[in-house]
Amino acid sequence: MIKKIILYIPLVMYASFAFAATPNKPTSTGAQSATAPRVLIAYFSMLDGNTGDVARAIADASGGDMYRIRVAQPYPQDDKARKELLTQQVEQNIFPALSGPTPQISEYDIIFLGSPVWANHLSQPVKSFLHNNNLSGKTVIPFASHSGGGRGRVFSDVADMCTGCIVDTGGWSSWGGGRQRGIAKWVDKKLKQHK
Repeated sequence: MIKKIILYIPLVMYASFAFAATPNKPTSTGAQSATAPRVLIAYFSMLDGNTGDVARAIADASGGDMYRIRVAQPYPQDDKARKELLTQQVEQNIFPALSGPTPQISEYDIIFLGSPVWANHLSQPVKSFLHNNNLSGKTVIPFASHSGGGRGRVFSDVADMCTGCIVDTGGWSSWGGGRQRGIAKWVDKKLKQHK
């Protein structure tokens, strides 16, 4: 029995380190069927909070794969420094470099694309994602989280940047991340609409 435990401990430790070192790639819920549209939920969330909460609710309702968009250079933790950098990126339309491999867009039919609202617009990391990836021919359904000011121009920004896409501007927006009442019904409606 002691020998089994001694052999088991290194295996658990190896699995833990291997999981921690896994690069950013889509995580599958395993619920997609062969006949249903293949769904990706790609989103940026500063601390994986509000927009991440909405993304997870969409993944639960759709059975789609999740992909968190990450910046190569993390944003400053200091509020003032972070706000200054975000304002600069928005005003100068700077596309920050992203980290990690991107999903194989060709494997998906529908992409739910999530962003926090920054200065009334789509966040710059999500703009980077759109700039770096060819989503032509895909159905893109935007969603946004905001702090009470509404979705602003987020949906129209996606439509402006997504050349050759079918952009459903009847996206989802919510104040904060915890207001997802009705999201499963909305996701079901969108999936039926874009079969």
